[in-house]
Amino acid sequence: MFAILTHQSINPWGNHMSSSRRDFFARSVQLGVLLGAGVPLLQACGGSDDKRSKVAKSIADGLPPEKGPLRIINYADYVNLEVIADFESKYGVKVEITTIDTDTEATTKLASGAIKADVHHSMASTSIGNLIAGGLVQPLNKSYLTNFPNVISTFNDPWYDPGATYSVPYTFFGTGIGYRTDRIDPALVEAQGWDTIWNATDFKGQVSVLDDEREAFTMAMLRKGVTDINTTDQKIIDQALADVSELIDLVNVKVNIEAYKDIPEGTTSVAQTWSADLIAGAAGYLPEGVTDEVLGFWHPPAGSYVVTNDSMGVLSDAQSPVLAHLYLNFLLDNEVAEKNFSWVGYLPAIAKLDADYVIGAGYVPEHLRNCVPTNDEIAQALYLKPLGATGDAQYETAWAKFTAGG
Repeated sequence: MFAILTHQSINPWGNHMSSSRRDFFARSVQLGVLLGAGVPLLQACGGSDDKRSKVAKSIADGLPPEKGPLRIINYADYVNLEVIADFESKYGVKVEITTIDTDTEATTKLASGAIKADVHHSMASTSIGNLIAGGLVQPLNKSYLTNFPNVISTFNDPWYDPGATYSVPYTFFGTGIGYRTDRIDPALVEAQGWDTIWNATDFKGQVSVLDDEREAFTMAMLRKGVTDINTTDQKIIDQALADVSELIDLVNVKVNIEAYKDIPEGTTSVAQTWSADLIAGAAGYLPEGVTDEVLGFWHPPAGSYVVTNDSMGVLSDAQSPVLAHLYLNFLLDNEVAEKNFSWVGYLPAIAKLDADYVIGAGYVPEHLRNCVPTNDEIAQALYLKPLGATGDAQYETAWAKFTAGG
């Protein structure tokens, strides 16, 4: 039987959408720690060989799995515990899950040795380069990953880890506008795009933006036609601050990550939010007698749509590295990924589980089809990338001004 080594919270919706993973975006601070003894933190994105660890090595082919236990570090409620039990049964091992609250916490505790694990279950794309540079993750031996061909093709060579050398994708989602279709005409939202947030003056106190400086300022940039969402141009950042600050008086904007429940419950009418939140809302937060037809989602077209994903990897000091590879392979199995999605609520990066499939299987309503990013949208997506310490400070300073009242 698996063991949870730290508190794992109970999620309130029926299919257990990962509120803890969602909380990461609100609570996580930018990385600014040392990775390992004497290894400076690099704001790397895994792009060049000289930034990659020269220490971590991959395991050999054909090794038998260890006897375990398999130790996993993960956010609470970010994997179906029935899936964990299935893995234990298949390989005759025990699984231990250590839960963390933020990406930064995971990195610092792994680097210091405070946590020992075999699998990092949920690496943010902005931190994988740091984990590689610090020698905390090992190159994967793809001979153990026979299910890797199931992965959406774009993730075969992601920007943060060329060639998927150190990671396999876990989940993904996009950023757009969630809204109540019984209050706002979907055709109007489609026509206005991001302006919908600024034009929602009839819904003062019922409008929200994500509690994340990169996401909120990116929305403002895209609204003005700026597609370099990783810019450190101070003038552009200042303009984004000014534009987002307009929302304070215009719509009495709320700043949170609770659209997944606030839109279904009706306390919010329009919100900048993640696509997975509408899937969650349709599944578990609608009041009795209210159907999911009241939920709508809009996102920008391919080429200006921000897509985010988490990935899994094997730690360089894993005591059970073969078992760890087998676990990654297990999660990439089509049926296992579907079972996990049915509980977690975040879309797995598995080609079979496209919009047609998850709608046909009843996981996502047809009218929320656009909550499932298409292959084209993923391939052309915009990504929030590391900015370096100076860039982080620029955004954080601007965000502090906004949250202080503009």
